[in-house]
This record gives sequence, structure tokens and C-alpha cells, in this order.
Amino acid sequence: MSPALSRIAQGLAGSAVVEARRKADALAARGVDIVDFGIGEPDFAAPEVATEAAIRALREGRGRYVDPRGLPALREAICAFESTRNRHEVVPSEVVVTAGSYGALSITARALLDAGDEVLLPEPFWGPYRSIVQLVGAIPVPVPGRVVGGRFTFDVDALRVHATPRTRAIVINTPNNPTGRVLTRAELSAIADLAIERDLWIIADEVYGQLVYDGASHQSVAALSPDVADRTVVATSLSKTFAMTGWRLGYCLAPPRVAEALSRINQYNLRCPTSFVQYAAAVALADAWPEVDRMRRTYRARRDLVVRRLGRLPGVRTDVPEGTFYAFPRIPDAWGTGKAFADRLLTEAGVVVSAGNAYGASAAQHFRVSFATSEALLNEGFDRIERLVATSGRPAEGDA
Repeated sequence: MSPALSRIAQGLAGSAVVEARRKADALAARGVDIVDFGIGEPDFAAPEVATEAAIRALREGRGRYVDPRGLPALREAICAFESTRNRHEVVPSEVVVTAGSYGALSITARALLDAGDEVLLPEPFWGPYRSIVQLVGAIPVPVPGRVVGGRFTFDVDALRVHATPRTRAIVINTPNNPTGRVLTRAELSAIADLAIERDLWIIADEVYGQLVYDGASHQSVAALSPDVADRTVVATSLSKTFAMTGWRLGYCLAPPRVAEALSRINQYNLRCPTSFVQYAAAVALADAWPEVDRMRRTYRARRDLVVRRLGRLPGVRTDVPEGTFYAFPRIPDAWGTGKAFADRLLTEAGVVVSAGNAYGASAAQHFRVSFATSEALLNEGFDRIERLVATSGRPAEGDA
């Protein structure tokens, strides 16, 4: 018998979204027609200018090791993008290029956290935050969300209650996965004030920053003031904005002293992100915005369709997403939990959604719908959901 795995490896949970997809794949292998509202992946192709730039870089032999901080040209392009689009002035010494936002969050956790440190995770939160914190021996502390007028609000008072002398960081995500909420400047300021008061790091996931609608405006918490920027690490990627998920290209923005540590960790973690993808990313940041604008208009139309269709389900409450490509409706208590409903949707209707409990206990009556798919498939999926609700009356009895 081989030696035991590490305690961290033994305690690490799998992804609820990935597990739902595996169940759907097993049903599809048996001939079940599946409509997938679960995965958070754009259905668009990557911008043509990026694809051509990657091909050109390969043909020109630019597939060798590069600086673990990232290509100078890409770091310059990131600085230009952040200053013009996010109103966040950064310089190349504050940029570290990573393998997607997973890579950005992972090296950030290694740079900022020690074993036993506590990290506040305001609910609802993207499930992998918990595991990324646990992988460095730190302790995730979910902070229950508060629903006001049918929408989750950012409860800074709850954060303060859950902070202890061992608390080291707060993770925020705006625009938020799964709710689609965009945090206001007042909310960001309240978070920053708490971080300064308790001497905490802010880890800001801004991966959906360019996917906002109806006049909503994404602002980076790091742009509030130099004092806030000095305790903030932004983790983001090109995956969602440019439909470049499998390209695995992201980056961190951090104070220079932190960025230097991040680059060293990056080196020992993967040496450098894929070099020819970095050439393509620099081109995307410079020239692919017309395609991003087209994708954003399409997502907005799909969002409106999803909100209309959810509004036809009796007793379901839905906050209109201000950003991302997710809706996060709440089902009536009589239907059971969001997980029970999600399980029945999959097994009885062939529709994949994400159960709300994957995003924290306070979201257990919710489920997440991704509208990163065509209007035809959205209508087909909601037709199936409506039939299930109509024929079963109470479509979920208890936990499945």
C-alpha cells in the first residue's frame, strides 16, 4: 500500500459545476439530449486577430521561455487597458502574467497567506475560492449573504462580525459570479475601510469587469486610493472578456513588492505562461474590442430573454443581472432546495444548471443559469423547465 496523500489533498472537494457536467455527459452517452446552462464559458470563438497573432508567433518561432513576469509588450498592453477601461493606473512593475485567473488567484494565495490564516468569503461566492485558500493551509470563512428586495447585498457589517485576529484577507468578486451584481463605489469604499481598519489584504477577482450592461460601471477597488491599492491584489484574465478560456491567460495587479513575490512564485509554479499566447493576448487587448462589444450586446439580449423566461415560473424571484453572463434566481421554499431542483432538472428534463449551495449556504434556495449559449438553446431549456414545473406542481421534494 502506498503512503497517504497530504491532509490538504484528502480534504479538497471537487467542483460542483464539473461534477454536474460529468453527470450530464453520462446521460448524454445514454442518448439523453442535454441543454447546458451550467458552465461559465462563452460560446463565441476567440477574436480572429488573437488567433492569427498566435499562429504568427508560432510560425516565427516565438514559443520559447519568457520572463516569469510576462512579456514586456503584454504588460504594457495590460497597463494601457487598465488605465483606459478600468480607470486603474498601473505600471509594468505591478503586473504579473499568469495561467488564467486560477493561476492568478493561486499565486496570490501563496504570496499572502500562511497556514492557519483566515480568509473572508462573502456569499454568494465562486466555489473554487474555498479550495484555493485551503490549498495553502489557510481557512476559508464563508460570510452569509443578506437578501434585500430579492437581491443579495454586500453586508460589510457581517464581514466585521466574522473577522478575527487571524483574519488575513477578504475576497471580493465584482461583477459577481453567480449573482451578476456589480458592487457600487460606496460598497467598495466600505470594504476598503474595513480592510484598512483591520489591516487586511483585499483579493479582487475582476474577471467579468468588461461584461456589464445598462449603464452599470465596473470599478476596481484598487483604484479608490493609493492606500487601498497598496493592500489589494487584482486577479483577472482574458477568458471571459475575449472568449479565450482554453488559452489560459490571466494576470495579477499588485504593489511592486507583492508583484515581485508573485513573479518568483509564478516561476516555480509554471516557469512562465505559454509564450505564444502572450503575444496573442497583447494583440487582443489592443485590437479585439469591436468583437468584445458585439459579444456584450449579444449577452445583454440573452440576459433579457432569461429574465423574461424566469419571470414566467410561478414564485421564482430573479434580480436582473448587471453584469457577467449569469442569472441567480431563487425558487419557492415549497420546491425544496436549489440542489434538489437542479438534480431533477438534469435527470427529468436534461437541463444542466448549477445548484445554489455551491456558492454558499445562504444561497441554498437558488440556482445559477449561464446564458453563455444561444437564444435557441435558452428557449429550449426554459421550455423544458416550464413543462417540468407545470406537470409536477412541486418539482422538488426535499434534498436529492
